[in-house]
Amino acid sequence: MAKFKTRARTVDMLGRQQIANVSTAVSELFKNAHDAYADHAEVDYFRSDNLLVIRDNGVGMTPHEFEDRWLVLGTESKYAPEDGQKADTYRPPEKTERAIMGEKGIGRLAIALLGRQVLIMTRAKRDGEVHDLVMCFIHWELFEISGVNLEDIEIPVKLIPDGRLPTLEEVDDLLQQMKDCVKDLARDGLSPSFESILEDISDFQLDPQDIDAFLGGISLNDGMSGTHFYVAPADDGIAYEIERERQDQTRDFTKFLLGFSNAVFRETPPPPIETAFRYWPTDAANEDLIGEGEFFTQQELDAADHKISGRFDEYGQFCGDIRIYGEQFSEHVISWSGGQGQPTRCGPFEIEFGYVAGAQRETSLPPDEWRRITDKLNKIGGVYVYRDRIRILPYGNSDVDWLNIEERRTKSASYYFFSHRRVFGAVKLTRKDNGLLREKAGREGFQQDKAYRQLKDILENLFLQLAADFFRESGDFSEYYNEQRSELERLELARRRREKQVSTKRKNIAVSLEGFFDRVNSGLPETELANLRLSITSRMNAAAKMKDPDEASSALLDAEREANRRLSEIRESYRLAKPRGVGLSKPLQRDWTAYTIEIERLDKDVFDPFSVEVAETLGAVANEAKLYVDQRKRLSELIKQQADSGKKAVSQEAGQVRSSANETRSSALRFARDAIREMQETISAVEVEFAQKDIVGLSENEIERLRDGFEGRIEAVGRKNRETLSKVRDMLTAISSNISHGVEISDSDIVEAMDQELLELKEQSDADAEMVQLGLAVAVINHEFEAAIKGVRRSLRELRPWAASNNELSTLYQDIRNNFDHLDGHLNLFTPLQRRLYRKAITIQGSDINHYLRTLFEVRMKRHHVKLHVTDAFLQSEVIVFPSTIYPVFVNIIDNAMFWLKDIDQDRQITLDADQESFIISNNGPSIGVRDVAAIFDQGFTRKPGGRGLGLFISKKALEKEGMGIDVLPNSESRGVTMIIRWPTRNDDTA
Repeated sequence: MAKFKTRARTVDMLGRQQIANVSTAVSELFKNAHDAYADHAEVDYFRSDNLLVIRDNGVGMTPHEFEDRWLVLGTESKYAPEDGQKADTYRPPEKTERAIMGEKGIGRLAIALLGRQVLIMTRAKRDGEVHDLVMCFIHWELFEISGVNLEDIEIPVKLIPDGRLPTLEEVDDLLQQMKDCVKDLARDGLSPSFESILEDISDFQLDPQDIDAFLGGISLNDGMSGTHFYVAPADDGIAYEIERERQDQTRDFTKFLLGFSNAVFRETPPPPIETAFRYWPTDAANEDLIGEGEFFTQQELDAADHKISGRFDEYGQFCGDIRIYGEQFSEHVISWSGGQGQPTRCGPFEIEFGYVAGAQRETSLPPDEWRRITDKLNKIGGVYVYRDRIRILPYGNSDVDWLNIEERRTKSASYYFFSHRRVFGAVKLTRKDNGLLREKAGREGFQQDKAYRQLKDILENLFLQLAADFFRESGDFSEYYNEQRSELERLELARRRREKQVSTKRKNIAVSLEGFFDRVNSGLPETELANLRLSITSRMNAAAKMKDPDEASSALLDAEREANRRLSEIRESYRLAKPRGVGLSKPLQRDWTAYTIEIERLDKDVFDPFSVEVAETLGAVANEAKLYVDQRKRLSELIKQQADSGKKAVSQEAGQVRSSANETRSSALRFARDAIREMQETISAVEVEFAQKDIVGLSENEIERLRDGFEGRIEAVGRKNRETLSKVRDMLTAISSNISHGVEISDSDIVEAMDQELLELKEQSDADAEMVQLGLAVAVINHEFEAAIKGVRRSLRELRPWAASNNELSTLYQDIRNNFDHLDGHLNLFTPLQRRLYRKAITIQGSDINHYLRTLFEVRMKRHHVKLHVTDAFLQSEVIVFPSTIYPVFVNIIDNAMFWLKDIDQDRQITLDADQESFIISNNGPSIGVRDVAAIFDQGFTRKPGGRGLGLFISKKALEKEGMGIDVLPNSESRGVTMIIRWPTRNDDTA
């Protein structure tokens, strides 16, 4: 008699060689955790150590189960035998029964793809009894060596009692057993393969207790149950794939793990298991690559342009709810003729999916939301498959068009409508109803037998029929879709047209404002008037020297008129017209406000005084030359000059109004004529076609369809032109109504107000989002920094005894200690900034602030040669406030001052002073421009390259919350900035 023998490499072929990639291998382990009734399955990958930790909190395995099931290939413990009896799988009494995902009994071998060697720890808890922890070590390359039989390889197993984790010494003992097994296997001497394996085992250094304390959460300590895997070194491709995904902003790695458990599509209870994959680029911070929000959400499904949800019965007939934009079609039926009246082998199942239009002009979603969901669809869009709420790979991956949706769309997008990357949804199966759908051993989807072919055919028929019913021009239910899409396209085109118009106007006014401030800051108005003054004075002096008194008097008046004319031109060259019907962004609004203030200053301090100066000069010259000036004639000429100027301006505007009115009238009449002509052409075409149609022999139904077609064409053209002409009429009526009732508040004013409000809301939303992200980032950094500092402190304490007994190490230890103390000192500076340490406001002296600032900025001040001068009044001042309020304000002001001081050539100085009600901070750096004084505390405003414009904004808000304030004192000089911080109005303990 002969028997089969099994080579060890069979394990490699059934495990590592069967799995397509690392993500699929992790998915297999998630399935095993699900079958073990785990609530959580988590992966932590540490790039620095190339360590992969996989943990679950399932029922775990007893020593007997581990040896007789986990180490047995093809075990029947994962499926129900053919006699229908349930497999002997333990279920915690508090958990509802789960459908078992594993079928082949080889999914556990997927871990071989994750790395060459693995430490396995599992503990079972059965009916309140805690079993010993089972610890096992496997090096998978043993199963790749040729000539070795499976029974020749011994796997060392060690039991850990008392509900605790193994120590480092116990792990080392297990590794030594593994080395002994390898040496026993190499009976004929150590070949290079065995030597490499022994080196790997020697390099495996891992303390389970240390890892458990660091990670927290799921644990096998204190008698907890579950199964943990420690893979080191992990496969090199893991780090490469993760980093490439992060750099390229793709989902090539995590798309196999996203949506592992169905919590979105036709499901309401929480998923049976939650998963996580945390990537640790450093030991201080991590990122969950498959965390909440990375996959599709119920909110996104409900917001989709179209949503289909329903059930296929055992004959493949669909009945469900269809939502096209906002229109609901309940209990819509789609038949399938492929079953020929027989129950399907695939069984009944459910489906739910959303569809988002590929063109922004066709979507009902807001632009930002459409772009966000579209970006997600491009990465992970598709039709997923779940069985008993657990995902079946590879269905749903964006590169797996298993229903041939995209192939059909390439033939005719308008006919087949659906696009694979615009769909996100799932087919929902159960093992009870769909047991004949069997997965391939290689985890490449279902076996392509009759059951699968029926499932695929039923779903393809659904997409074909949905397109025919709802999205084609001739569809029975397509009227609403066509109307709504046309309306959305019209609104989107109008939005884009207006956006183009307003963006151009905003750009123009921005350029004009920038030019205005450049001219004013360079002193151009004063220069232009100085030149004009010289010219006019010269003309008046020349007139005074004329011999004929009448000619001299006339020349003087001509010079005055010329001065006023040129003054008017110069004044107008600085006038800007605010665009009508356009809201200004916050920076533009700020600049416009600064412009109005500055133009008032120019009128008051520059232009008006020059006009008075011209009149006084004329009088002085006339008196000196003893000339008579006819004041009536002079005033008459000046008034006439002003009247001519005003009349000319009004006439120009009136001419433009008449021109616009004529153009509007011509356009409206032309539009009306085109509408009438199109209607007449359609009617004529129908009449010609009807005259050529032979209706003899047609049935009544055929005649009715013919009539409906002819009438429909006429009705469609008539409806389109009626609606368009009605809109034109409404626009013209609105213009007429505004003119007849006055133009103080016009439609453009209303649009401008709404546009302004919308811009402010958008800017505030963006700023709030940035502030939230900044706050979260600071919180995470602070937390991780504190954790890292604690670890360094602990390590230094452990290193100190060694340094004390080793002279060579002592010097190195002292250098590390000195540098750490310096870093730790800076960390302690953040202690006053933590408001949670202070329940009440406390008394803070100026001397405290001085000490804090000098400690923080000492090195930087020396580097940039900045002197900090503090007055006695500041040192002796006191204010009752939270440290977390006042310290950051001073830090921000000093930081800004040092930035602007570092580039000046003279002595650089910052002065801290105080009076009876405020702190005074000044420096001798560049002064703040007129246009910036009012804007310096606005959110997002900054002149610092790379600045965020948040420091002074946050400072002002924080001070106002405590009844304090901050302002910039005006300064007309080119150097020097002074800020004051007003103290609280009440310095008591009520804060």
